[in-house]
Amino acid sequence: MKFTSWENGHTKKATRARTLFNFIFYFLGRVSRDRLKLNCNMNSDMLVLGKRKETEDILNSYEYKNEFHYDIDTKLMTYNEQATILKFSPDGVPNQLGTWTINGGLEMKYDALTVVSGRRFFRVGTAKSIPWTFMEDEWKGYCIDLIEKLSIEMNFKYELVIKDQFGELDPVTNKWNGLIGGLVDGELDIVIAALTMTSEREEVIDFIAPYFEQTGISIVIRKPSRKTSLFKFMTVLKPEVWLSIVAALALTAFMIWILDKYSPYSAQNNKPKYEQFRHFTLVESFWFALTSFTPQGGGETPKAISGRVLVAAYWVFVVLMLATFTANLAAFLTVERMQTPVQSLQQLARQSRINYSVIDGSDAHQFFRNMKMAEDILYNVWKEIALNQTNNRKDFRVWDYPIKEEYGQILAAIERTGTVPNRTVGYQMVLDNEQGEFALIHDSSDIEYEVYNNCNLTEVGEIFAERPYSIAVQQGSLIQEEISRKILDLQKDRFFELLNAKYWNASKTSTCPNSDDSEGITLESLGGVFIATLVGLLIALITLAFEVVYFKHKRAKIAEVSVVNNTIHKDKLLYGHELFMTLGRNSNSDDQTRWANKIKLDSTTGRLNNALFFRRNKFQN
Repeated sequence: MKFTSWENGHTKKATRARTLFNFIFYFLGRVSRDRLKLNCNMNSDMLVLGKRKETEDILNSYEYKNEFHYDIDTKLMTYNEQATILKFSPDGVPNQLGTWTINGGLEMKYDALTVVSGRRFFRVGTAKSIPWTFMEDEWKGYCIDLIEKLSIEMNFKYELVIKDQFGELDPVTNKWNGLIGGLVDGELDIVIAALTMTSEREEVIDFIAPYFEQTGISIVIRKPSRKTSLFKFMTVLKPEVWLSIVAALALTAFMIWILDKYSPYSAQNNKPKYEQFRHFTLVESFWFALTSFTPQGGGETPKAISGRVLVAAYWVFVVLMLATFTANLAAFLTVERMQTPVQSLQQLARQSRINYSVIDGSDAHQFFRNMKMAEDILYNVWKEIALNQTNNRKDFRVWDYPIKEEYGQILAAIERTGTVPNRTVGYQMVLDNEQGEFALIHDSSDIEYEVYNNCNLTEVGEIFAERPYSIAVQQGSLIQEEISRKILDLQKDRFFELLNAKYWNASKTSTCPNSDDSEGITLESLGGVFIATLVGLLIALITLAFEVVYFKHKRAKIAEVSVVNNTIHKDKLLYGHELFMTLGRNSNSDDQTRWANKIKLDSTTGRLNNALFFRRNKFQN
C-alpha cells in the first residue's frame, strides 16, 4: 500500500502498514492523537476519526480510487486499490507474502502464514471517584482493573486520561464537558467510569452493555450516638415528678399517723378490742407508705375506716405511678436502641429535624431537578385540562391538586441547605453531625463502599432511581461490539464478582462494634439500679455499725449504773445496822421498831433518807 503526502509541493512515498486494517487503525490513531479532523474527498462533511461512518467511507472509497494520497494541509485522501504484503529480511531485502485487492480480497503465497494485526492504541478516560478510580502510589480502583483487563483481552495499548467530571451539558454553549465532552470532541475513544446511562447522554455517545449491577441513589447518615447513663431509669420521669412522688409519700405517711392517733376507732384507741395490732407511729407510717410501692404491699392496714379510705386512695396512686414508670422506661430503652430516625426518602422529606443535600452536579442532583420539572409539567397539563374542558370540567373539580409534589419539596429543602462541592465534604458533613442530623443523598455504590469502611455511617432506606453503570464510546465506534462481547465473556468468567469482593469487602464491617437492634439492654443503661442496691447495702452496714456501737455504749452505761446502785445499797445496809444498834442503846422499844422499818424501807428503795442522817447525828450527840 502506498502512502503519499504533499508537503511544500513535494511528494513522499512511504509504506506505513502491512495490511489494510493495520493501516486504518494506525492512521486513525495518529490523526486522533494529533486531534485532527478528516475531510474525505468523496463528500464535504467533517468527520471525526474513529466513528463508524468515516471508516465505512474509507473502505468504500477503494472502489473508486487507485492510490492513497493524504494532504496534511487540506486533509484530502485517495486510495490505491491494491495492497502488497511484504516481509523484510535482516539485510533489508523485501519478500512478498501476498496481496490484497478490493475484488479478490487477501491472497497469501504461503498457507501457513497468518496476518496478525498490530496492537491498537486508545485513549481511555475515567473520573476520580472512590473506589472506582483513586490515587495511591499510582492510579488504582475498580475501573483501572477493568481497563487493564480489557487491554489484555482485546490486545490494545492505552493512554489513561483522568477527568474531574462525568459530563454535563452547558445550556449556554450547548457543549458537553468532562468525560462526555471528551467523547463528543474526539479527545477520548473509550470511557470506563462510574457512568450511568441517561437519555441525554445517549443522544451524543453510545453506551455498551452494562458492566456493573444495578445501582441507584441512596441515603447515608451517621449512626446516632447512644447517650447511655447509669441512672437512665431516673431520667424516665422529670425531677418535678420525682419530687411530687416523694411529697405524696410523706403526706400520706403523716396523715396515716394523724388518723390512727386521733380516730376513736383506731386500734391504739381501742386496746381492749384488739389484743395485737400494728401501732402506727410516725416512723411506722412512713415505712408503710414506702413498702406500698412494692408488690408485697405495706402489710397490716389501719383499723379505722378513715385510715383505710386513705390507704385505698394511696394504693390507686401507687398502681398508676408504677404502670406509668414501667411504660416510659420501656419506651426510653427502645428509643435508645433505635439506629436511624428515618427509613425512607419519603420519611426524610416529611420531617424537618434532619437536613439533607446532594453533591453539586451529581446524578442525584440532576435526578431531583428532572423530577421537579416533570411535576411542574404534570401540574400545568392538569391545570390546562381542568380549566379548558368545558363539558367535563366537573370531573376535575377537586379541593386540591391530586398529585403530591414531593420532589419539588425535596429540591427546595436541598437548595435551602445548599449543595456540597464534592463527596469528601459531603461525607465529612455527615460524620460531623454526631446525632445524625444531616443526610447525604448520593450514589448507592459509593455509599455502600463508605459504609463498609466507616463504622459510624449507615445506609437507610431502599435504593431508588436504579440505573446500571456502562462503558461509553464515540457514536458509531467500531469497537463497540467487540467490547460488548468481551464484557459478556468477563461476566461468564465471574471477573466482576471478583472485583466486587475486592472493593466492596463486607468482612471489613466485622471490626465494627456489634450494633444489632435485637441485642439486650446494656449494663450502662441499668447500672444505676445496681448502684442503688449497693448503696442500700452500704447504708445498711453503716447502720449496723452504729447500732452495735450504740448498743455496747448503752449496755456499759447500764452496767455502771447498776454497780453504783449495788454499792449504795450495801452502804445503806451497813449504815442501817449501825444505826439500829445505836437506837437499841439509847431509845425505847417503840423507837427502835419505827427506825428499823425506816431503815428497811430506805435500803429497799435505794434512797438515802436525809432525816435518817439527821436522827443519827442527833443520837450520836
